[in-house]
Amino acid sequence: MLKVVPVNANPAAAASSLLECRSEALDHHEQLISGYLQSHRIRNHADKTIHDTKRLLTAWFSLHGREARPLLTWEAMAPVSGRKRVVEYGKTLLASDVSVHTVRNYFGILRGFFSYVMEHPYVFDGDNPKRISDLYGPIEQPVSEFDMPVHVYNGETLGVPFDPARLYEFYAAVRSHYLKAGHNHTRARNYAMAVIAGESGLRSDEVSHLETKKDLFFDSRKLQTRHAKATRGSGKRSRVTLFTPLARDTIRYYLKHHRPFLCVGQSPYLFPTKVGGPVPYNSMLGGLREIKKSVNETGFSVGDHMSWHWFRRLFATRFIERFPHQLSVLVELLGHVTPNTVHTYIRHSDAWTDRKIIEVLEGRGTDRDPMEA
Repeated sequence: MLKVVPVNANPAAAASSLLECRSEALDHHEQLISGYLQSHRIRNHADKTIHDTKRLLTAWFSLHGREARPLLTWEAMAPVSGRKRVVEYGKTLLASDVSVHTVRNYFGILRGFFSYVMEHPYVFDGDNPKRISDLYGPIEQPVSEFDMPVHVYNGETLGVPFDPARLYEFYAAVRSHYLKAGHNHTRARNYAMAVIAGESGLRSDEVSHLETKKDLFFDSRKLQTRHAKATRGSGKRSRVTLFTPLARDTIRYYLKHHRPFLCVGQSPYLFPTKVGGPVPYNSMLGGLREIKKSVNETGFSVGDHMSWHWFRRLFATRFIERFPHQLSVLVELLGHVTPNTVHTYIRHSDAWTDRKIIEVLEGRGTDRDPMEA
């Protein structure tokens, strides 16, 4: 609730006081959002994460607000009514056929913000802290853990974009059609990024922030990322992964024939923009869309849901199919703490699964039924 403005004999003075009160409340609301975004920066989270969080919060509070102003934080956290609003929002998302992944992401951002406010329930007038509940009434967490959809791996509904065993055929189709159809430096960059992603298991953000002089080790056949995702909120961590022969040859050719023409002046980044910064995610998405369209025209079928993160899954699947007893190594290469998350990256094709089932049923390498004790 907003502060009560006392009745004033002077209507102009009363209107001015009301506007001042609303302005102060809006400032307090923005302080809370700004503080939450700052907490992401302190935890060294990716710029994209901060941008997406800010955009969702701004849109959500505007959507549920009034014509003259957005919904304010304490209104969203008001006991009973705040919870009711969240439930209705969830129903709206479900009725709109929004994916489970998106719903979970939206509710995760909201729950994170409201949890931050519960932990830091203060706003400032100058240097003077004031408790939210003293100014605007009691607050509570409106997003329950029971509102969070079960984490469902998108691949379970979308399927594998193509058989992981055919990754090298995919690369060949890109070279033969996408590159030759319009051979230019940007297309060469997009192809090189795809090879690095598929051969190293790096995330898109990690690929875009690779630096030529610090992260490429041709002699030791290793790649290093110093832009790894935060682990348990402790900040970005460096790690080493594979630099395969195909990736090394691709990058050598790219460095010699294409990268010098991509940007004006010097840039530390392996995949720079024209002004020398790291290639942004939207540009990577656009490049991947071009690649998929071109490759599909060759008859090599690639699912529409193919994303940059799928290269990471393809890497994990191919690695574990070739080295089934090296799960601990794969955990390290992907930069995870435990195997739990890694298992969700491993997505065998139907053909591979069928072959393995036949092997089990036929009892290959055994003298008895393999399922018998």
